[in-house]
Amino acid sequence: MLNKLKGMKDGAIALFIRSFANEKLSQYGAIDDCQVDTAGARVQLRLRLKGELEPITVAIERYELERIGDERFIRLKSFSSSREWIGVALNQRLADKQFKLPSAVASLL
Repeated sequence: MLNKLKGMKDGAIALFIRSFANEKLSQYGAIDDCQVDTAGARVQLRLRLKGELEPITVAIERYELERIGDERFIRLKSFSSSREWIGVALNQRLADKQFKLPSAVASLL
């Protein structure tokens, strides 16, 4: 029963991430699939980028959740990608950055 609840929570978060990211990143492509593992603090995305023939995979290998007052934040710790240069760029630009979570997602955590 507990595993089923965890799976439902992870699935709901994945749907939100996919919807939110597709809206924000539409000029670059689209996310076909998102898998969230809250127990392992990991997110994996399969993307179709404009101009690319094959989908690519990008993973947030580790993240940390933080609470400051009534607000929840996510700190992205490390990335990997099926395209090495994308993993390097994400680690250089986004590793250890903190982002405020929307209340819809924060309520699931």
